[in-house]
Amino acid sequence: MDDAAFPADFFDRADQSSDANFYRSPRLVTHIDGHAISAVGALYQELGITGTVLDLMGSWVSHFLEPPNLTVLGMNNEELVANPQASDTVIHDLNVDPNLPFESDSFDAAVCCVSVDYLIRPVEVFADVARVLRPGGLFVCTFSNRCFPSKRLFGKLSLING
Repeated sequence: MDDAAFPADFFDRADQSSDANFYRSPRLVTHIDGHAISAVGALYQELGITGTVLDLMGSWVSHFLEPPNLTVLGMNNEELVANPQASDTVIHDLNVDPNLPFESDSFDAAVCCVSVDYLIRPVEVFADVARVLRPGGLFVCTFSNRCFPSKRLFGKLSLING
């Protein structure tokens, strides 16, 4: 299945303006509280996420209890360089180009923490995550009800399972 299998406006958002403009200013916020942050870190540890890891749509904080060799991909350089767990950072807008700027089989795991609902081409992005993961690699997406409402996909996502 690709994104074209959905109705034309399925991945529209209230604010269709450029994400580059929206994320130009650093937003040093978290979309989950301390308990959820601990739970995400525990989940990553329980799943055994180690090695070379991609933090997709990352920011100034990643939620690993024991940081792996972590590449953080996001939209704001100031946020990314503030991330103390990042071994490497990459600026890339997945809504402009859903292809990840990495070689195939580059990562042991990938995570997308509370950001997946901002993707307007998620099927394409997920397919490319599969390409950059090594065989047997994990991809973990976590969700939150806290967000930047104008940039988040609302309502229509429930149709996927409905």
